[in-house]
Amino acid sequence: MKFIEREPNFIPAQTAGIERSFLDIQYATGARNYLDIYLPNQPQASYPVIIDIHGGGMYFGQKSSHKLNGALKLLKKGYAVISPNYSLSYMAAFPQPVYELKAVIRFVRAHAEKYHLDAQNIFLMGESSGAQLAMLVATSELQGKLRSDFGGNLEYSNQVNGVIASYGPYDLAMMKPQFEVLQQTPKFKETGAFDSFEGMMLKKQRPVDVPELNAQANPETYLTDEMVPCLFYAGKKDRVVPYIQTINLAAEVTKWIGKDQVEMHILEAATHGPADFMNETVLKQKANFLQRNLHKC
Repeated sequence: MKFIEREPNFIPAQTAGIERSFLDIQYATGARNYLDIYLPNQPQASYPVIIDIHGGGMYFGQKSSHKLNGALKLLKKGYAVISPNYSLSYMAAFPQPVYELKAVIRFVRAHAEKYHLDAQNIFLMGESSGAQLAMLVATSELQGKLRSDFGGNLEYSNQVNGVIASYGPYDLAMMKPQFEVLQQTPKFKETGAFDSFEGMMLKKQRPVDVPELNAQANPETYLTDEMVPCLFYAGKKDRVVPYIQTINLAAEVTKWIGKDQVEMHILEAATHGPADFMNETVLKQKANFLQRNLHKC
């Protein structure tokens, strides 16, 4: 079965025990432009923010699914967690999701006091295509690219403190040849084709056939020496996205901002999806990364 032919199966996030939340808040005009906010149970004036971007090949997924569970564990570390929806690839052409997620950042800053959020400390976290979008938001903003007035609140910044990116696809045209050089059989045989999830991202075209559009969707295109710190994850047994996508992008980021600002963990036995990354070691690594990159007042 092709990736895009699968039946979506929504499994809700584990929110039992979370005492404070704001659900279904509209951050911009549009059917997919809603978000959920979860706050730590420990009261305080404001909390640093994690905006968690769900994956799903930009073809499936929605806010507050089970893919949010890893981020929700960071509530106990004192972080607010925001889960937004964004337009999927069959709903709106790329780069509309990037415009929407930048609107989320500005919405957070514009309404920080109302929702007890720290406007000076906002991080992006994403898995799979959510990691691709998180990296695109962060990198493109530093070059003033992929900007739009969508969502308003234009007096506020789109910039963030850092990015946690897990097993993302970044250079879409390289996925098929990377699986070949790794001698791995991709889970989806249409990988690289126009009807693959990555082809659907690029307006139903083979990534290799549209190099300019492929470059527009690749975070590497926008890297500068002002890039924010990054924490990367991937698994060597990933058959959806070649793990060397993560290695290659981490190396490019390191070239620009130095090894002290880039952390990467490649898990030997991990496959694609959050299950193999839901453990105390990963949670501690993420918490340490966030703490290191807080703007101290």
